[in-house]
Amino acid sequence: MRRVAIALLFCALAGCIPLQQRTTVYNPAELVPYSRTGTGKITGQAFLKTVGGDVKYGAGNTVAIHPVTSLTTEWYDKGVVQGIPLGPGNAHADDYRKTTVADGEGRFEFDGLPPGDYYVTCEITWGVPSDLGMMPTGGIAYAKVTVHNGETVKAVVGR
Repeated sequence: MRRVAIALLFCALAGCIPLQQRTTVYNPAELVPYSRTGTGKITGQAFLKTVGGDVKYGAGNTVAIHPVTSLTTEWYDKGVVQGIPLGPGNAHADDYRKTTVADGEGRFEFDGLPPGDYYVTCEITWGVPSDLGMMPTGGIAYAKVTVHNGETVKAVVGR
């Protein structure tokens, strides 16, 4: 069993897991509302729970927000939530993506946001001991939030 797990790990690292092709077409009109200025704010905390119930915070990790469009929805649903490896998307898909770095407790803040729906993501990894030494584990913490002008949305970014 361990040999199978090791073989799958090497296969994944070598790129022999096929990428699923994207089917959604980029529509720049969907990003127009996000090109405006706004007074919305997202605050929150990014974390994952281990199988044993320990909490691992996104301390020092990048937290990103992505406007909800048909292209980012395909990426979010398949790549983030389902963990399906996806082929490259449109070069303009990240034009309105914003990032920040979480503090020591995984807390973050984005302000000056135009109204709209956003996906919030943070990759969180840690090491676990194995027969092969420390092996990385973890994943992507995520949430979907709706922002209105003059409002602060508190996002719990986990799974």
